[in-house]
Amino acid sequence: MSWVRRKERSMTFQLELEKIVGKERHRTDPRTGRNYTPKQTRLAEEAVRKAYRAEHEDHGDFDGIVTVAIETFRPLAKSNPKYWAGRADLGKPDWDNIGKLVCDALNGVAYTDDAHVVMGGVQKGCRTPYGTPPLAKVCITHFTEEYVKEKKK
Repeated sequence: MSWVRRKERSMTFQLELEKIVGKERHRTDPRTGRNYTPKQTRLAEEAVRKAYRAEHEDHGDFDGIVTVAIETFRPLAKSNPKYWAGRADLGKPDWDNIGKLVCDALNGVAYTDDAHVVMGGVQKGCRTPYGTPPLAKVCITHFTEEYVKEKKK
């Protein structure tokens, strides 16, 4: 008796952003005491959802196993020397905040809840030359799992 995991579908999409951002902490309005999501995070999450929907149908009802792989590419600042292109991206945002933003943005769109994401990774690619747009590539894979009884010999 064991569980068998089968790949159901894999979806890849990419998006060009004005800026690669990570998930920011919620803020509290001191006048009302209400929590809110910062505008930069809200706009980035909307861009992720829009890019996903442009290439794939909604799978917001999928409640199986999900893996997410993200790769980002950011251009150098204009003030950086051109020969720095290809260097590692050691700047902000942190890789985990990028992953949180993408996974939270796809809640109810690519899967029912990001609690179903069992494996995820973010790779910050090498810096690209100045003038190239920031790019993020996202790959989402859905798996189904079923219980299989072993045959007696």
